Amino acid sequence: MRSAQLRRRLVIALAIVTVLAALAGNVFAGTQSVPAAQDSGPRPVVGSSEPNVGANPLKDTFPLYSKYSYLYEIPRKWLPNRTNPAQPEAPDPNLQDLPLAPNVIDPLVSFDGVNNRNGVLPPDPTGDIGPNHYVQAVNLSFAIYNRSGALLYGPADVNTLFAGMSGPCETTNDGDPIVQYDHLADRWLISQFALPNYPRGPFYECIAVSQTPDPTGSWYRYQFTVSNTKMDDYPKIGVWPDGYYMSVNQFNQGTLTWGGQGVVVFERDKMLAGQTARMIYFDLYGVDANLGGMLPSDLDGQVPPAGTPNYF
Repeated sequence: MRSAQLRRRLVIALAIVTVLAALAGNVFAGTQSVPAAQDSGPRPVVGSSEPNVGANPLKDTFPLYSKYSYLYEIPRKWLPNRTNPAQPEAPDPNLQDLPLAPNVIDPLVSFDGVNNRNGVLPPDPTGDIGPNHYVQAVNLSFAIYNRSGALLYGPADVNTLFAGMSGPCETTNDGDPIVQYDHLADRWLISQFALPNYPRGPFYECIAVSQTPDPTGSWYRYQFTVSNTKMDDYPKIGVWPDGYYMSVNQFNQGTLTWGGQGVVVFERDKMLAGQTARMIYFDLYGVDANLGGMLPSDLDGQVPPAGTPNYF
């Protein structure tokens, strides 16, 4: 019975995301009318970013430093069917108990990155590597290194990237960051959410895209209103040829009760060019209230055939 339910949820999720990919192509190409995802399913919500505001090169920008200097724990918010964490003790099925294969080599370079300098739990570490740089973020802070581990910038608050925008992406520094290297364009993406009226909306996603392959240079900055009523928690972003795809665990404003799975696609080509970009958002709570914890596909290899959808 449980396997059948899981299969049904997976089929529903894949169907919605396949439609999302098709809609992304239609809407971003200028289609005026947007059809429903399915007769009884959610309708796509099309939004637009705040106008991109130019910035000086990051290396010439004074780093902002967070006010937090003490241990601060963010209360855990439970997904559906996960409200009773107490389980009988058992061996961890994912714990490796076999030696590494003989052809696994040691790391070529090892260096310390950003520590939990803001004292926030959970620390949400994230990072990615490019041809010449490694960029890391830990909750409220980020830093840029070369591939040998030399620190080039930071650690600084993530909202340093959004200085001068005069909005919540500049004035708040709320964490849940994501760092991605877009190898298709040889660019960098750093994001975090903004919750200026927490626990009430609106709820924002702040996305910075580097203007060049050098992450210490200038960035394009975007501020999207994901929802007015549901917090976009646990954002995860995947790079795909036709868009930047994001999943969020949603929690209702005020009460922070479970609000369902949200999926979003951002207009990647416009963001790479520094132009005003759009997004398409689906609230999947009405499809299956138990959907949660989905992750978008993230491309690190060869370009798939044109029109290949991004699967969650």
